[in-house]
Amino acid sequence: MSTGGSISYGVSGIYEHFNIARNYIRRLDDFYGKAAAGHNTTFEHYLVLLAVNCLGDSGLPLRALAEHLVRDRTATGQLCKRMRQLGLLELSYESNSHRPQLLVSLSERGAQVLKSITEDGLKNRDQYLSSLAAARRMDLAAAVRLWLEGLESGPAPSADNNPAP
Repeated sequence: MSTGGSISYGVSGIYEHFNIARNYIRRLDDFYGKAAAGHNTTFEHYLVLLAVNCLGDSGLPLRALAEHLVRDRTATGQLCKRMRQLGLLELSYESNSHRPQLLVSLSERGAQVLKSITEDGLKNRDQYLSSLAAARRMDLAAAVRLWLEGLESGPAPSADNNPAP
């Protein structure tokens, strides 16, 4: 069952590759979640630290952080305030604005926790990958590559183009 003859949607086709890639991404999340727990924090905190580090040079507006995390702005603000109490973030307000925005930045401790969790997560990932047979690693790499190439090649086929059997 294929559309246009180029992509197979059977058991050994694109769905299988997507499933393998998705499973691997979730496993990576588990590695970083366990590493975060080892540093007395949560995976959610790690994602915030990672986003603030990658998206903001000095102060990342709370609105931009919430959009990136696909979270409600109020809930994100509450999370950031809890993280400030833990010493992971620094919060400030934009000074030259008629409507000040809350700005989020990493504290020194937050930067160190981010680095430690990332290093531990990478070690866990490497241990997992080295435990796999070479053929399984190649299958995994191919599945992730196909998944990423799908992002570059345009939108996925819609349900309209894929009539039910």
